[in-house]
Amino acid sequence: MELSGVSGKRIREGRANGQPAVCPVGNCRTIVAHTHLLRHMISDHLDPRARALPFQLRLREVAIGQKTMLMLAYRQLVLDRDYCLAVLNWRQPDIKLGPGELAPEQLDLPPCHQPLAGHLPVLVMVCRTTWKALLTHEDRTIRSEQYAIGARHPDPSREWGTVYLFWLLCPATRRPVTATLTVLNSELECIERRNRRRIRNFACRMPIEQFINGLDPTFVTINEEKMDRCCRGTGRGDKASAIVEVIIEGEATP
Repeated sequence: MELSGVSGKRIREGRANGQPAVCPVGNCRTIVAHTHLLRHMISDHLDPRARALPFQLRLREVAIGQKTMLMLAYRQLVLDRDYCLAVLNWRQPDIKLGPGELAPEQLDLPPCHQPLAGHLPVLVMVCRTTWKALLTHEDRTIRSEQYAIGARHPDPSREWGTVYLFWLLCPATRRPVTATLTVLNSELECIERRNRRRIRNFACRMPIEQFINGLDPTFVTINEEKMDRCCRGTGRGDKASAIVEVIIEGEATP
């Protein structure tokens, strides 16, 4: 599986703009239109009966500059699966969605969620993987499915260590929308931060070379050893937790 936004193939963002793409949530194969991303997340991943996630996906409405803090028991994440922690529905009073605007409206929403049609859905994503799986382009879909039916997880010491990736996704926009993404410990001490970075189009894949060379700052990347050390997680097992903080800053200034 390719991480949402990380790929071994070079795909130009312009080509992917507006084209339907595979849902970014791990093990979901649904092809989703940009106008129906929110509907898909609600119908396939928000409904508790879907049981697609080990925790309840959070759906929130946010304003520009508003701080959202999401608790994450990071060691409970299954290896090699892309998770969506929350869908943040952002709206700015002076920005409209629709044809020729910043982004298309979200269509065919359930009646109770219809007021979100004019919002931009921003997906807060996280993945727990190993450096070997990431850098050697192993098929993480197969690995994840094998874990689900009882296969043993690899020894991280033989996989060059465990790493956590955090990133943000949204439908294609005509102009860049930026956000600040921060990972904190439970005492609100900063572990890593990315300031005012462009939220990535969910249909795009970043060349793996850019990720390795650090040329694309979209991702927050943290080794598990650092997570445990900063979150006082050593010896706490699955109870170790971190906080993911997201602030949507709005359209990027020229």
